[in-house]
Amino acid sequence: MNASDSIDRTSIELDQRLLELTALFEVSRSLTASLSLQSILENLLRIPMGHMLISKGIVLIQKKEDDEFCVEGVKGLPRNLIDKSLFIDTPPQHAVFTHEIQPRLPWADFFNEFEIQLLLPLISNQGTVGIVGFGNKISGNPYEEREIEFLNSLSNIAATAVANGLMVEEIQSINRMLDRKIQQLNTIFDISRELNTTLDQEKIGRLASFAIMGELLVNKCVIFAREDHHLNVLLAKGMESASIQDQALLELSEPVILEETDRFAHYAQSGIAVFVPMRIHDQTKGLIALGSKISKNTFDDADLEFLKTLGNQTMAALENAWLFEETLEKQRLEEELNLARSIQQKLLPSELPQLPEVQLAARNIPSKQVGGDYFDVIQVSDCVYGIAIADVSGKGAGAALLMSNLQASLHALVSSHLPLDSMMQKINNLIYHNTTMDKFITFFFGFLDVRKMTFTYCNAGHNPPYLIHSDCHAQTLDVGGLLLGMMPNVQYEIQTVSIEKGDILVLFTDGITEALDIHDEEYGDDRFLELMSDCQHKSAQDILDLIFGDTHRFSGEAPQADDMTVVVIKACS
Repeated sequence: MNASDSIDRTSIELDQRLLELTALFEVSRSLTASLSLQSILENLLRIPMGHMLISKGIVLIQKKEDDEFCVEGVKGLPRNLIDKSLFIDTPPQHAVFTHEIQPRLPWADFFNEFEIQLLLPLISNQGTVGIVGFGNKISGNPYEEREIEFLNSLSNIAATAVANGLMVEEIQSINRMLDRKIQQLNTIFDISRELNTTLDQEKIGRLASFAIMGELLVNKCVIFAREDHHLNVLLAKGMESASIQDQALLELSEPVILEETDRFAHYAQSGIAVFVPMRIHDQTKGLIALGSKISKNTFDDADLEFLKTLGNQTMAALENAWLFEETLEKQRLEEELNLARSIQQKLLPSELPQLPEVQLAARNIPSKQVGGDYFDVIQVSDCVYGIAIADVSGKGAGAALLMSNLQASLHALVSSHLPLDSMMQKINNLIYHNTTMDKFITFFFGFLDVRKMTFTYCNAGHNPPYLIHSDCHAQTLDVGGLLLGMMPNVQYEIQTVSIEKGDILVLFTDGITEALDIHDEEYGDDRFLELMSDCQHKSAQDILDLIFGDTHRFSGEAPQADDMTVVVIKACS
């Protein structure tokens, strides 16, 4: 080789070096001019492939998960390779030809399949960020050493740019997530404000469903409210849904995506994609069921957190609506009970007759606001008075209405001059035909003749009154028949007893003898009779006060479940 050829060759090599340096400068400038990862990867493939006339190129980026690399850019290869993942447990640390990889590794077969000959690592100061691969040159010539050096230099420059691009993408992703969080928080704030302005359950459900469907772009939403062991539909949009009885759903405390579990897979047939419990006071009181997103995207953690927060806000609003409705219902019932109590009090005599022959005293104390006890003193003639006491089954307004029925029947018949047994039969038939099978009345009624000092009575299943004579002997008045309202056309017996001077007749309901103390022990008939054995020198009013005082001392603080009524008649000495 002469000197001229040597100079020409040196000149050519210098020109090639200059061209490579120029290309590297261009690549470096292109890579650092953008923070877009896609733009960086595009230049990483485009510039060397154009400079060296390479047929194919591919870039893979390492994911945060160990050993996973994902295809992010291709040239000269099918576009459907984008996003394909490879698990590369031993990524190359320097330029390597794929046919030289020994032993043969599964991931190397992928590159061989698509005729990628040369692999170069992208290594930044944070470590390996990716791999770039190139196919053969269009000329068919093998890669020269200087070309591999050029590509090595290129990958070193690109690695930092790729690392920066990945960092920017992560920051952008965080910013997008924060923006989305802010948007969801604004939605929750706005909807919470709306929810707090209404107590209409349907409107609450409508507001919640519109917020969810608009924010997450779903076209199916069902809101359930819990009632005992059922989930009843409060509002359904986009799909039909019936009430659900599923203990597993009632026990949910966190949202569940159906495709991630087999536990509720059968609900997916109804178009449900996610269940979100609505909780308050650490209890699941409702449920949100949603269909898939219109975009076909999956529900992520941010979506579930949004749904959980909004669901709990909705549940709090529904709870307020229920409490308000319950308060209104209680107020309505209170008004009805007050009206019933007023009616009931008017059914009882406000004053008792003042008679020279006998003293009369009576008192009624209902256990509830409206009781089921009844007593009456009805003047039939100048010397005859009807004495009644009754205990209506049940309590509250129903018992008061039945009591009014009895009072009306009694007052209508007492002056009809019917025999007492016939009158009792008619009252029984009236009660029977105007009540259900579970309603009945224990009833005691008698005619007190103050001229003859006799008492003709009939006991229809009531606690037998006591006639206590002046010698302290107690006579039980138990002649009569079946309690009122059980069956029609009952035959009743009557009895007439004489009342002597100083005798005491005491009529009472079972609220007296069945009064309980704190140990659930009953007051009892024996205690009652013992109390009455020393009352011969007391007035009727004193006897009445003694009875109620003693039962109150006996029961103490124990709540009483039954009404207490006593009528005392004492023959004057």
